[in-house]
Amino acid sequence: MATTTGKQLAMAPLEQDLGDLEALRRDMQGRVDQARDDGRIFMMQEYVQILAHLSSKINRIQARFNRETIAGMRKEHKDLKAQARAARSDEDNA
Repeated sequence: MATTTGKQLAMAPLEQDLGDLEALRRDMQGRVDQARDDGRIFMMQEYVQILAHLSSKINRIQARFNRETIAGMRKEHKDLKAQARAARSDEDNA
């Protein structure tokens, strides 16, 4: 299992960052639509490339948040099982 350094933790995205990226994606979608309506083919192409990059990054961040949430739930379940096992052991010894 890989260890996380302080620098990596400092650079880890926050939920606020994800919200900002999603707002930027919505803005970029609006720019794509506007460029299409204006017939600005070159700018539409550039906006689509930026939008593709943003969408990919957003998907990766959401997947990371989901993995971290599930990992937290698994750890909590493991801790609860250990507590229940310890409580049963204490009752058996009494």
